[in-house]
Amino acid sequence: MNPDQSKVFVGGIPWETSEVRLKEYFGAFGDVVEAVIMKDRATGRARGFGFVEFSDPSLVERVLMEKHTIDGRLVRSRLFFFFVFAVLFLGLAF
Repeated sequence: MNPDQSKVFVGGIPWETSEVRLKEYFGAFGDVVEAVIMKDRATGRARGFGFVEFSDPSLVERVLMEKHTIDGRLVRSRLFFFFVFAVLFLGLAF
């Protein structure tokens, strides 16, 4: 199994949201292997996006079908593959 099939890009995460909170929220859909919020290397401040990896790839489809509000803010979820493709090949920024 390709591990990227189990990963979801999450954009628009509030700055005050922790990785623990992110894992807790998406844990309601099933077993979360890892939840990471990307941080600015210079300041350590959250950059507003992250990634969630599930133990079961079938959970990803369920997650993508729903809208998500974390800590009062609507966040976007996309397939990890879409995120990589958009950044590397299309030059889009999130």
